[in-house]
Amino acid sequence: MATFSTNQVRQLYVAKALKTPHVLAGDAAGSIAVKNDTAKNHLYFEYKGANNLMRSDLIDIKNILYAKATDADDMAHELKAVTVTLDSEVNAGAPVAGQDYILRIAFKQYVGMSDEDQYFKYGMVHAYAGMTASDFYKKLALSLAKNFSREIVPLVKFVLTNSDDEAVPVDATTKESSLTETYKALVIDEVEQPWRLGVMEQNPVYFEVQPVPVTVNGDERIWGKVEDTEPAGIIANGKKIADLEYFCMGERGDIYRGVGYPNNIPTTYLVDPTVKYNVIDIHYAYVGSNESVQKSEKTITLVVPKIGTKNNVSNALANSIIAAINTATGLTITELDKSAS
Repeated sequence: MATFSTNQVRQLYVAKALKTPHVLAGDAAGSIAVKNDTAKNHLYFEYKGANNLMRSDLIDIKNILYAKATDADDMAHELKAVTVTLDSEVNAGAPVAGQDYILRIAFKQYVGMSDEDQYFKYGMVHAYAGMTASDFYKKLALSLAKNFSREIVPLVKFVLTNSDDEAVPVDATTKESSLTETYKALVIDEVEQPWRLGVMEQNPVYFEVQPVPVTVNGDERIWGKVEDTEPAGIIANGKKIADLEYFCMGERGDIYRGVGYPNNIPTTYLVDPTVKYNVIDIHYAYVGSNESVQKSEKTITLVVPKIGTKNNVSNALANSIIAAINTATGLTITELDKSAS
C-alpha cells in the first residue's frame, strides 16, 4: 500500500452555483460566493459543502502567483488508434510465401510507472503462395484476438477495415468463415480502462505496434506500416477530477478515510464522475510576519460542471465565476470559449 502526501497544500471546491452576496445555509451543496475584505486586500470564498457552510483560505491578493482557467475539453483523453497495413514497397504489398509475419504490441508502464515495465503480445500469420492482402489482414486480426482472449481486462480491440471503409470488429469468438468481405487494413484501438474512486486510477494504455522484419530476397525488411488514425473515442475528465477531489479531501475533511471500517465516518463527495469539469486554479503564497517571511505556496482549485453541447452555455457558470474573481482581485484570468459551438 502506498502512502501519499502533498508537497504544496491544495484545496478543491466543487462550484455548482454562484451566489451573491453570500452563501446561505439553505443553499444547495456546491454553492459558492466570491468575496473580498473591506480593504480589498484579500480574496476568499464562501462555500456550502455537503452538509455545512465554510470559508476558504484568506488569500492575500498581492501574493497571488498565478491564476488560470482550463477547459474540460482540453483535459479529455483521446483513445489511441493505429492502422496497420502491408508496406507497398515490400514485395509490392503482397505477403511473401513461406515467411512468418509477426506483429508485436509493446505495452509500456504495464503494472508499473516506468517505460521499462513492458508487456508484449503478438499476432502471427504464416504466408502461403497466392495469399491476398485481404486474407492476410483477416488471419492477423484473428490471431491477435485469440492471443488477447485471456486478458482479464481488455487493453486493445481489433477492427478490420473493408473496401467501403466500414469497421468490422474482430474478437475471440469471430469465425474466419464469417469474414467474407475484402479488407484493406487492420485497426488497433485503445480500450478504456476500469476505474474505482480513490482505489484504481483510470490510466491510459500506452502501447506501440511493431512489425517484426521478414526476409525478402535475402534482405530483412519491415513488412508493415503503422500509422496513427482517428481516435477510437474520448474519455472526459470527470473521473480524474473525482480522484483529485478524493485526494484533496484527505487534508480537509476526510483525514481518517476508512479507519475503523465498518464503523468509519463516510464522506460525501460532490464530483460526479460522469460529468465534465472546467477547472480554475489560483496559486498563491502565505507570507507571515517577523521571521516567518518565507513563501508558503498553496493552491485553491475550483471545479465547475461543464454541462451542455455549446460552449456559450456549458462554460457560462465558469465564466461567471472567473468574472467575479477578476472583479474582486483586479486579476485578468482569461475566460473560457463562449462561442456557440
